[in-house]
Amino acid sequence: HVGVWEGTWIRLDADAKEIERFMGVLTKKIVDNQWVQTNTYQFADGRSVTQEFVGTVAGEGVVKIESDEIPFCNYNLIAEEHGDNLIIFRVSDKATGVLIGVETINLSDENTCIRTTQGFTAEGKFRGGMMIVERRVG
Repeated sequence: HVGVWEGTWIRLDADAKEIERFMGVLTKKIVDNQWVQTNTYQFADGRSVTQEFVGTVAGEGVVKIESDEIPFCNYNLIAEEHGDNLIIFRVSDKATGVLIGVETINLSDENTCIRTTQGFTAEGKFRGGMMIVERRVG
């Protein structure tokens, strides 16, 4: 999963209707035994958003991801390996422990990553998801 990845992100509402589409460039590397990831998104209206994440080993095949940025600083972010090509990523609220998101990250081949997400409200109601197809570009 290390490298520079570029792809299209498609956000869907709870009825699977497209509500937003944008491009993302993710830089993923290992520095001093930590996972370091920078996500930069480009939106059709010209906006650009950058997010920074750092991950540390939390167990066999488990990485705890952290960010100082809102809203991510309020979440527990856990990535778990399931074989060589699949990561399941869980997002829960730090204050309540409630699961608010799940993401599968499937490295379908050396240079293609397919990601799907599901988001939930604090009451557990499905609020929407995303489909992301990325290609390694560096």
